[in-house]
Amino acid sequence: MTMKLNSLKLQNFKGIRQFELDAQGGDISVFGDNATGKTTLADAFMWLLFDKDSSNRKDFQIKTLGPDGEPEHGLEHTVEASLQLPNGKQLTLKKVYAEKWTKKRGSATAEFTGHTTDHFIDGVPVQN
Repeated sequence: MTMKLNSLKLQNFKGIRQFELDAQGGDISVFGDNATGKTTLADAFMWLLFDKDSSNRKDFQIKTLGPDGEPEHGLEHTVEASLQLPNGKQLTLKKVYAEKWTKKRGSATAEFTGHTTDHFIDGVPVQN
């Protein structure tokens, strides 16, 4: 039973602002110098499917860091993959990790209160 990767899209994932891989269901090889994002592609796909990185760690940094080395606030971190299933049908999976900011009653500013992770199948939101 073989599943084929048609495309993989990343946005603000581990420092990659925007990237699209068009595999068209074929075999691909990824080459590049150290620290250019090869492992990040594998981490993104693994996180989308299994909530872990390519080293099997559940707790890893997916946020894009700013020049000061701190996570940039207000960004959505997104991975989307289009797959061809063994029966020939197409399936699109998407996961969005975002900060949650809450404005308390009477307060002028919102406070960071955690993160949300939203899942989509063929563009339709689903519960995890």
